[in-house]
Amino acid sequence: MKRKNREHLLFLSISAAMAALSVVFSRFLGFSPEGTPYRFEIGFLPIALSAYIAGPIYAGAAYLTADVIGSLFSGYAPNPWITLAQLLSGILMGVFFKRKHSLLRTVTCFTVIAIAVEILIKSPALKVMYAWTWEFTLITRAINALINLPIRIFIYYFTLKSIKKPLEQIL
Repeated sequence: MKRKNREHLLFLSISAAMAALSVVFSRFLGFSPEGTPYRFEIGFLPIALSAYIAGPIYAGAAYLTADVIGSLFSGYAPNPWITLAQLLSGILMGVFFKRKHSLLRTVTCFTVIAIAVEILIKSPALKVMYAWTWEFTLITRAINALINLPIRIFIYYFTLKSIKKPLEQIL
């Protein structure tokens, strides 16, 4: 098997496994206080690791897949707008993280995702889905992003820092 094909197969396998882990982390380890629009979960972490290992295409595909499978497990149809937002998040992580690791990259990436994706892109879908006012939608998305942002930065940065050397030996 050619090196390029072997690498593609490895990245595809890793991304599929990370998509599955993302579903588990999001659906079973997530926290959403009853009756609120807030959601706190670590389903982003396997996708961010996939982004570091395989890059934007694989990470985007993994997040898209995780969102579709996760929504079906939760008993509702995937929302195309939110699924595309997850695809964009995975691509952005891949652009920022592919074989690069620094605190500045981590902070910048998750800040861009919080503002551009979590607040600006997902808000119209949630406004339509739940018939919220624009003010309520934007405020709750901003609060959710502000709470999740430092958690995501901390978890990703220190997780990758702790596994980076063994991971690079494998790759």
